[in-house]
Amino acid sequence: MHLLIGTHFALPQARGAVMKKSTIAMSLCSFLVGVTFSSGQAWAALAGQENTCGSGTQNRVVRLKAEEKIVDLGESITTEAWTFNGTTPGPTIEACEGDSVKIIVENKGKMAHGFDSHAFRTDPMHFGPVDPGKSMVIENKLNAPGVFMYHCASGPVTDQHIKMGMYGVMIVYPRNQKLKPAHEIVVSENGVYGEPNQKGRISPSGDRMNDNRAYIVLYNGSMKHAALDVRAGDLVRVYFVNAGPYTSAFHVMGIILDKAYEGGNPRNVASDVQTYGVPAGSGGMFEFVIPEKGTYMLVDHDKLSQIPNGLAIPIVAREAVAAKTSALSKVAH
Repeated sequence: MHLLIGTHFALPQARGAVMKKSTIAMSLCSFLVGVTFSSGQAWAALAGQENTCGSGTQNRVVRLKAEEKIVDLGESITTEAWTFNGTTPGPTIEACEGDSVKIIVENKGKMAHGFDSHAFRTDPMHFGPVDPGKSMVIENKLNAPGVFMYHCASGPVTDQHIKMGMYGVMIVYPRNQKLKPAHEIVVSENGVYGEPNQKGRISPSGDRMNDNRAYIVLYNGSMKHAALDVRAGDLVRVYFVNAGPYTSAFHVMGIILDKAYEGGNPRNVASDVQTYGVPAGSGGMFEFVIPEKGTYMLVDHDKLSQIPNGLAIPIVAREAVAAKTSALSKVAH
């Protein structure tokens, strides 16, 4: 099952305001003991390694639209954002080692925007930016597998464009190393650099961005998340990118990571890891088996104070089944 985690789990929190730190301990206790998960699901399917790599090397074309939007963070909070395809993070891009990828960016915004993928080996002058109303094309052959960050490239103000929301995840699957069937999710971490006004609207602060002082740090651009539904004994694989700020201390409460892959590259593997650091601008791939029935939580162990603001992915495990079916390896639609 290949899933991009969605946005339907709400932590107990005052409506229209970011939770105060004095209530964090109570919130965490409620989260682990008495939380009610929403019944709705918002999973977006990944194609996965088999479907992406199975037909040989490809010449892939990805079309992106750069535009400024008001984005809903959940919990009655919205923010001014600069986006790819109207969302932050932008769409997940999947390719396979050896593929050629052509990225076409149409600038529908009011300022110059560009494109940089950390999966590319190329002259940075190809990254743009281009003026409003114009388009840019960048093409590269992917010769290293991994989980890569892509983002807007706009010269000396690139940092601001990333912090305004112009980033996403690019997965380059290994061609010659088959990944085990697993529940697969994509998780990205980013900051929001402004405080909400009385109506819950955030206008990001240039000073906060320059100082790396995020007001909220959250996963997948949202303050609420659907629970990942698994069974005891299932394998979970997380494709992860940290857009910043600072290093993310990737950790799953109640779990030891069976495998941690630096940069998401299967050649860079560490075993039996409690917590793994992913610096800003980098990614990783993490695999772990659910040990028993229970509620687990994916967190940034260095930013536990941000759990009430969306920096937590719940994983709910039911009892193991006696005979496993082949459904685990199928793509969800």
